[in-house]
Amino acid sequence: MLIEDRRKRLLDAVNSRGSLSVSEAERTLAVSRMTVHRDLDVLAAQGLVRKVHGGVVALSARGTDLFDPRAQPFDDRLSIYRDAKKTIAKHVFKLINKSNTLILDSSTTVFYLHELLGDEAEKRDTYIVTGSLPLFTELVRKQNGLRVALHGGEPHVRTGSLVGPLAVNSLTDTRFDFVVLSCLGVLPEEGAIFVSSSDEVQLKQAYLHHARRAILAVDTSKFGQSGAHKLGDLSKFEYIVTEKGAFTQDEFAAHIKKASRKQ
Repeated sequence: MLIEDRRKRLLDAVNSRGSLSVSEAERTLAVSRMTVHRDLDVLAAQGLVRKVHGGVVALSARGTDLFDPRAQPFDDRLSIYRDAKKTIAKHVFKLINKSNTLILDSSTTVFYLHELLGDEAEKRDTYIVTGSLPLFTELVRKQNGLRVALHGGEPHVRTGSLVGPLAVNSLTDTRFDFVVLSCLGVLPEEGAIFVSSSDEVQLKQAYLHHARRAILAVDTSKFGQSGAHKLGDLSKFEYIVTEKGAFTQDEFAAHIKKASRKQ
């Protein structure tokens, strides 16, 4: 049995029973106790189960929302393509640094804006709303021209972000100059954008609804990647920002066409 198949079978057993002891896992999988412990450690690190003495317990439906397996926990994703994400943040900042109101998503790409927002040279009174607990923590440390708020919601186990109906409803009657968000994958030729879960679809669509202008911040490693959860179309965004620069819709189409000719 392949490792991923074994761990999926283990996760299914935990979710169906509510909990699973190490001994039960040994019998279910017919593998050694050491292998069981290793698999449970991986599932726990991925935020799929919670370890307790002698085994694991299932998480709530919010914590085990059907997500794309490529969506790793926040801390694990933070160092992936770090330089590209920091470059993207610099391009995005040039677009938003005169804005008064911003809503920022919980992606690790958008997280790196915290290094630029509220800089000593920036004197504007900027109001920022986010559902990202890590980003909120970083921004509240800065007192120079920033007002920062968390919207409502339930904390998602894997991402450290606030999601769910309460998150969406808490945005009622709000309006922002810009929304900045990222995604799991982009199919440029089809103009389609994908995210990791149904929770993200609902929340990010709400972000888009409550912002006058939208920026998609995404590194080029995600081009050509799709998924089960489609957020919407690229046409929703005024700017598409990659490590290569900030593009309008027309500029991005020309850029993709030029890049495809080189392949």
